[in-house]
Amino acid sequence: MAEDTDPFTFPELPDEAAAALDRFVEAFYHHFQNHYGLQLYRRYHALDEREARHNPIPSRQLPLEDPPF
Repeated sequence: MAEDTDPFTFPELPDEAAAALDRFVEAFYHHFQNHYGLQLYRRYHALDEREARHNPIPSRQLPLEDPPF
């Protein structure tokens, strides 16, 4: 069996390159969120609702009128 390799092994970079890459990734993330945010909200909201239907919160039971002991 082949060993799993870490897909996030990064090479050493000069400080300027690391800073530029950081700015790019952050800008990409913000643009992605702005563009697809509504779709992401709908998807995650639907998943949350489906899970809530499958795992309902137990209802509170009324206390017994005559305790067993």
